[in-house]
Amino acid sequence: MKSKILIALLLLLTVTYSCDDFLDVNDDPDAPSTVALDLRLEPMIRLSNGAAMWRGTREIAAVMQYVGGINSGNAADCWKFTSANFVWQNTLVWTYPNAVDLIVMGEDQNSPHFSGAGRVFKVFLLLMLTDQHGEIPYDDLYDGRSPVKLEPRFEKQQDVYVKLLDELDMAIAEFNQTENEIPLDRRGGDVIYQGDIKKWTKFAYALKARILNHYSKKPSEYNPQAIIDACANAFDGDGQDAEFEYSDGGSSTQANPWSDEGYGDLGLKYGGYSSFYIDILKASPLANDAIDPRLALITTASEADGEYRGVVVGRGLDDGMDETNYSPIQGGFFTSGASPWPFITYAEVKFIEAEAKLRNNDVAGSRAAFAEGVLANMRKMEVDPALMATAEAKIDAMTDADFTPLNAGLHYIMTQKYIALTLNPETWADMRRMDYSSDIYHGLIQPENVNTIFGPTEWMRAMVYEYNEENRNPDNIPDNTPEVRLKTPVWWDIAE
Repeated sequence: MKSKILIALLLLLTVTYSCDDFLDVNDDPDAPSTVALDLRLEPMIRLSNGAAMWRGTREIAAVMQYVGGINSGNAADCWKFTSANFVWQNTLVWTYPNAVDLIVMGEDQNSPHFSGAGRVFKVFLLLMLTDQHGEIPYDDLYDGRSPVKLEPRFEKQQDVYVKLLDELDMAIAEFNQTENEIPLDRRGGDVIYQGDIKKWTKFAYALKARILNHYSKKPSEYNPQAIIDACANAFDGDGQDAEFEYSDGGSSTQANPWSDEGYGDLGLKYGGYSSFYIDILKASPLANDAIDPRLALITTASEADGEYRGVVVGRGLDDGMDETNYSPIQGGFFTSGASPWPFITYAEVKFIEAEAKLRNNDVAGSRAAFAEGVLANMRKMEVDPALMATAEAKIDAMTDADFTPLNAGLHYIMTQKYIALTLNPETWADMRRMDYSSDIYHGLIQPENVNTIFGPTEWMRAMVYEYNEENRNPDNIPDNTPEVRLKTPVWWDIAE
């Protein structure tokens, strides 16, 4: 706790976040200033999900075309971003120091399992940050031992990626240590795996597979077999997803932030799921009637006329219509009060494996991994068994020819991954790696009323850094004008 307060004060950042109560999970005026190691894990997990990941996806949910804004020309829909967003502070100030303190205290207290958990979330947080921005500080960030550097130098993304992979290898080694003084779940703080170190190890490998898969535009770096091997050591069955469980009936910060009960106030920002997202679910190759069996579990039909209808991104609500004419965001599988919001899942691992095997010319293996990814997601959503049987039969009827050439197979893999990862910021990395291709994401087009800095064939490639970093660290931050930042690809998004 000391470290979190210290870095917040030293960085002199103004906190203007819509869910301050959520970010105060560690604050207790009656508690001692030094918080025990085994009381730190649960707040770190909460903050990583509800503060960092939430803010990391709040603005780009429309960029990924999961949702559409109420008003025509809505800034988030139309890529009109400035430096007023807060994923940077929510990650580096509120959340990241908690992960670092777990690493340091775990090392000092002969509890490597805590150090491993801290490293896993250090990687999760910095991976999300670098994937949104590109260059970020790394070695100059708070390390729990040295004085805080107020003007940290930024490092190239390719170097950051190497360090993230090294961190995961260290985490895996720490999880494998049998001498561990303080059990990870001694006081119920492991709200993900209840102290199951094997599952934490699988979590680390799943993140490793995600990172390695991002190298797909870099032939000199891309190693499909390494990805396949990481997947083999990651989640291998249902019930292993790394996710934070929210709950109904409590405070707004105990509920999923995308829900009506949550603190996100999305009704003020988004009118409903997007037409692109809804249309994908209404044109499924996995159902006899073309309606994906998950659609009715994700959202409801329009109250006005019983049709599933999405908001056209950038257009806003059509004339004469209100929110009741569209399929709502809140209340479905991903967006009810008690809906979990996964960091990474078994289904994602199978889709990563499917892509790697397809790129490795193992088409049959790709189809098998793809099938398991789809069915794992359907099992998780508790799709009706008869409808799931239909989907499985449709998948079984596919042949290698359906998955060739490459873009044909990627269409199936990435579309189904897009559905399974609903509202997860990882989808934006996928869409950029695929160059927003309509050959892969059928029906994907630029939003209406798009920011005029973009030409008709240009797509948003990175997020603007926040103004606090811009003001505090001007000598190190890259060019942050929206005309440059929004259009400059991150390193892995530049083809060799």
